[in-house]
Amino acid sequence: PQIALAREFGLEDFAQPSGGCCFLTDEAYSRKLADLWQARGRKDYELDDIMLLKVGRHIRPARHYKVIISREEGENHFLSGYRKQFHSIKCVSHGGPLSLVDGAPSESDLLTAARIAARFSQGRDSDEVTVEIQNQLGVAKQLAVTPMGAEEINPAWYV
Repeated sequence: PQIALAREFGLEDFAQPSGGCCFLTDEAYSRKLADLWQARGRKDYELDDIMLLKVGRHIRPARHYKVIISREEGENHFLSGYRKQFHSIKCVSHGGPLSLVDGAPSESDLLTAARIAARFSQGRDSDEVTVEIQNQLGVAKQLAVTPMGAEEINPAWYV
């Protein structure tokens, strides 16, 4: 109705009317926000939380951590700005995404996250992918992992 009214008055150049551009109207974004609140057990957040919900694939293998996997080079660059706040995983033997691990992952969880990240790399069909796992302090270790098969990723893990 707002656009029709603008046209009725002969207005050609106008800003996007409210109601259609809010992230909360996007089903996928709203699902990620609800997951964030549920995982934390409270409905508070910071601006960085909101920004991270906008990018990447969000996969939650367990309640206490999730993996945010970039989908393209621009998201790789964006997520790299958060490497000092999260564990990060980078594929080094093959081209692939930068992934952040949000939450409190154990060593076993980081291995699972690395296998998931390898699944979305160019080495997904390889027997082994070398990844670099870096903690928030910049301490890194390289590790060879078997990429997780598509059938191993529970569809319920996708946020």
